[in-house]
Amino acid sequence: MTHGDHYCLVYETPEQQWAAIIPFVTAGLEHNEVCAYITDDRSIQEVRHALLTHGVDVDGHVRRKALTFMTKREAYLSGGSFSPPGMISFLGDTVRQAAENGFSGFRVTGEMTWALGRECGCEDLVEYEALLNDFFPGSRSLALCQYNRQRFGAEMIRDVLRTHPIAILGDQLCSNLFYETPAMVLGRESAERRVDWMMNQLMRFRASEGKLERAVQGRDDFLGVASHELNTPLTSLKLQIQGLQRLLAQRATSPGTPEDSKLTRPLERIDRQVRRLSQLVSDLLDVSRINARQLALRYEPVDLQELMEEAVERASEAFTPVSMPFSLQPGAPLIGLWDRCRLEQAVTNLLNNALKYGKGRSVRVRVFAQENQAFLEVEDQGIGLHPEDLPRIFERFERAINPNEVSGLGLGLFITREIARAHGGTVEVRSTFGEGSTFTLKLPFMHMNPLTLR
Repeated sequence: MTHGDHYCLVYETPEQQWAAIIPFVTAGLEHNEVCAYITDDRSIQEVRHALLTHGVDVDGHVRRKALTFMTKREAYLSGGSFSPPGMISFLGDTVRQAAENGFSGFRVTGEMTWALGRECGCEDLVEYEALLNDFFPGSRSLALCQYNRQRFGAEMIRDVLRTHPIAILGDQLCSNLFYETPAMVLGRESAERRVDWMMNQLMRFRASEGKLERAVQGRDDFLGVASHELNTPLTSLKLQIQGLQRLLAQRATSPGTPEDSKLTRPLERIDRQVRRLSQLVSDLLDVSRINARQLALRYEPVDLQELMEEAVERASEAFTPVSMPFSLQPGAPLIGLWDRCRLEQAVTNLLNNALKYGKGRSVRVRVFAQENQAFLEVEDQGIGLHPEDLPRIFERFERAINPNEVSGLGLGLFITREIARAHGGTVEVRSTFGEGSTFTLKLPFMHMNPLTLR
């Protein structure tokens, strides 16, 4: 927050209110600004207590005149009734006094529920908020106006949002798309100037979107280059580890030194970590290929039942403790034309996901056909998903739960979705929080000669 800013806080709970106000005030005190709090719903004692609770030396700041508390009678209604020009004049005098006393600036926040009383009409409040946008720019001051959504009607909140360049909603600081200049709010702008403003708003927000798009593209380009560069030394490391493992295996068949046995276990740990790192780099390479639309498929006849059996066997050996077996439903061969390597990757991602979030319980796996589609289904009995998480779970770098709770990049389900799409299929999830998740990979059958495919 900087001098000249005019913020609107729309809150519904005391927690949301204090989450914005405490940092606003403490930042001003840290920058040697005079901070004024104008109360209405809250008493001055409540505000003092909230600041004390967050470690603010209230009495010390009050003594040096850096912190002041006012009631609506001392501020908005100091003249006996509310006058927008009078309040602007009051703020101007306060800013000048702060500078004369050696402070670097002035910031004010006020609970605007006082405006619901008989002393102020809605038109006066909107005029005041609009005029503040002529007052603050260029001054060494800023303001945060507090609006309780439970107390104000929708029409008032709508009009108030039109008068603030920046809005605070919950923990989000938002550049206000709906902000209008004072002349527009007060009906002093021509239609032509208003159209110019609307066009400029569209261009400004499109420029912001373009900047974001370039930033995302830059990140993706970096990840692609980095993953390619990392892949080369990883390949060398894997070859060296394999060579050492073969050497130890050969020495084990003949009299060797006692030191050989001490090397086996550390080498196995290094091998596991290198394989894990290699998988992460491989995922990043796949993301790079997907972004560049270079995820090529090589079709061949594939038995999905057999593919799933092999994938389950590998997952059971590599990851699954005895207490959490996979339960694969037996079935007849289900053969179609698909990319075997990519489907193995997709299935492995789904199985690994079930292992991460399955809470150690059995995972049911089955393959079946319906009409002209093949289905691969992985059902766990784990933590499940919140309804609001379902739309995002297949996006890049997303996780089902807190990112600090489980390792990984959050790319497995994204890659699985893109592999399914490349085949003309889909991957879907059904889930209830606390009751597990069911991921279903749907693939269309391909009826063509595989020799003609590339």
